[in-house]
Amino acid sequence: MSTNENAAAQAVPISKALVSNGFLFISGQIGSAGGQLVTTSFQDEVRQVFTNIETILTEHNLTFSHIVSVTVYLTDMRYFDELNAVYQTYFTDRFPTRTCIAVAGLPKQARVELTTMASLKLEAN
Repeated sequence: MSTNENAAAQAVPISKALVSNGFLFISGQIGSAGGQLVTTSFQDEVRQVFTNIETILTEHNLTFSHIVSVTVYLTDMRYFDELNAVYQTYFTDRFPTRTCIAVAGLPKQARVELTTMASLKLEAN
């Protein structure tokens, strides 16, 4: 088992990512860049979430095709269609399993948060 080296620098006591039993578990990512939430539009916020996930995947020599499961947290299900419009640009050939949950609130007033699990053994497409 290994943890991301940057975990100690984070403000909350979590690992940004953790490798265990052939999987990379990525903690919940919100649409923040440089410590600030992207607020130009909901779709821009979602894109930033995926940019943050991509950064972590790249640190582990993985791509979106390695992701096998996604959990989505939305503060309002009215965003569901907008989420999907962006989501399907990142997953095109093989969709991971997914759960979408409505929540009362997220850190930094984010409207969306994603947690992901990627297989280290899956071949990239």
